[in-house]
Amino acid sequence: MRERAKGLHALIPVQSKAKPKKKKESVYYVEIRKIRQTHDQLKKEVDKKVLKELTDSIKKYGVVQPLELVKVERKKKKGINVYYKLISGQKRLVAAKTAGLRVVPAKIKADK
Repeated sequence: MRERAKGLHALIPVQSKAKPKKKKESVYYVEIRKIRQTHDQLKKEVDKKVLKELTDSIKKYGVVQPLELVKVERKKKKGINVYYKLISGQKRLVAAKTAGLRVVPAKIKADK
């Protein structure tokens, strides 16, 4: 009896056509006054020309790429004080302040 040929599929496994699911992150609008920069970020000087171009772009199109923040909660006598620590997006934050925005889009990461 002759054995039937199994073809290429026997040698090379067929990969499924399903795409891996990307984790979707929610974007929130956070008040600029509640965002705090670290001392290292405050010491960095931003090029004035780059800042002007970014400010003009934000005035025209808004903040396109969300900032990345970490939520910080501090207990007080009369409740909880909530603020956000800036992880990335220092130039966008400074330009948004200069453009006169009160809120910016942000992804809020889990505290490390």
